[in-house]
Amino acid sequence: MAYFGVCYSPRRVTNPTADTVDQDMRIIASLGFRNVRTYGVNPPDQWNMLKARKYGLNVGLGVWAYGNQLDQTKARIDVALAQANEAQRTYGPSQLAFDLVVGNEVNRQEAGPCTPDHIFHAMDYAQGLRSFHPNLNYRVTTCFSGTVLVDPGGTQWQKIVTKCDAAVYLTVYPWWSFAAGQHPDPGNIDPNMQWSWNNGLSQVVNLGRQVVIAEIGWPSAGKPEWNTTVASERLNYNVTKKWVLGGNSLGRAFDTYWFEMFDEPWKTNEGPFGPYFGLYDKDANPKWSPL
Repeated sequence: MAYFGVCYSPRRVTNPTADTVDQDMRIIASLGFRNVRTYGVNPPDQWNMLKARKYGLNVGLGVWAYGNQLDQTKARIDVALAQANEAQRTYGPSQLAFDLVVGNEVNRQEAGPCTPDHIFHAMDYAQGLRSFHPNLNYRVTTCFSGTVLVDPGGTQWQKIVTKCDAAVYLTVYPWWSFAAGQHPDPGNIDPNMQWSWNNGLSQVVNLGRQVVIAEIGWPSAGKPEWNTTVASERLNYNVTKKWVLGGNSLGRAFDTYWFEMFDEPWKTNEGPFGPYFGLYDKDANPKWSPL
């Protein structure tokens, strides 16, 4: 059965602590989510895995990968596995299953895209460490933008798609089609999702891999001409959840992470809407009730 999870970063507050991460994971679990995607393992992300497991959450554990810094990426993988081992020893189960996600939108990073060779060797390194971690059962994957295989130069990423263990993380945002001059309806994402299927998702499936929708969401403020209201976010959240869990014209369900759980006020580099993708605001208050 497909799951509908949520993306999480501890940076809703300026100085995250173990206590704020604990509070956040408790809220996530209390809402009925069972899956959470994180993005890093270095401070202030060092508590994510431990606190997620405290509340029984399954984790897509992200490891940042920048440019061609392969040694740094390998070091982060070591840290990620150490944190997973700590969580397993503390909260179980006897063999902890999770996804290890090496990089985020690696084909489109603003700081300089990773090369396919960087990601290939980083994933290979992680896969080669399994025998040293008998209490961990992890799938190694990476995250791309949804159209990676059909974008110019997309063929260079095919070997990375097939390097992934079973699943490939892809970001898919109907809301962003506003940037292409379209007018997506928060209450009907089917046309945009059909396009994404035809222009990215199906190509990954045809290579024998499962698609995990790594991010999908709708901001609640910041760009009124692009329909950024709490009402639109609420409507889109409910429509998206129904669509990805199988209520769609494709007749398919997708493991999915909504972006995101909490607003992050620092994300102004994306534009005025960047800080407002959360279901909850930066002070951990729900934007609507009941969620």
